Amino acid sequence: MAGGGGGENEVSLNLTPMIDILTCLLFFLLLGYRSQAESVQGINELELPTSISDKGLTLTITVSASMDAIKVEQLEAVALQEGKLADKHLSGSKIVPVYNLLQKILEQEKMNQIKLDKTAVMLVADKRLKSDLVVNLMKTCGMAGLPNFRFAVSKAD
Repeated sequence: MAGGGGGENEVSLNLTPMIDILTCLLFFLLLGYRSQAESVQGINELELPTSISDKGLTLTITVSASMDAIKVEQLEAVALQEGKLADKHLSGSKIVPVYNLLQKILEQEKMNQIKLDKTAVMLVADKRLKSDLVVNLMKTCGMAGLPNFRFAVSKAD
């Protein structure tokens, strides 16, 4: 019989380089890991809409609208009456007190030499608010130079 009964060839694998690479990958993944659960300071009786998205948040300037008030970075910009805005605070679709407060905050950020080119507004709005108020709030933020939004929602079960 030709060629059938030879000895077994041992194959040795050098696992050290593979373990080194996996260790480096693990190190960089752990180093780059950040928690996706962001805590949003709630406003009394604020009901957030739900979402099934797993994307994280980029927090910059928080604008919150409850049934009682619109706040920018926890500072009350304008009071609401049962989720309604008085006409005297509107100029077209611009909510003037919110716009003025956003401009003031942006000026402070520019003085602190913070780049504002990719900033986003985290919009926290009660789901019971009328959509036209939320639209005007978004338009106001856009007019102030903040056209990028992230929306706060509660996680669906």
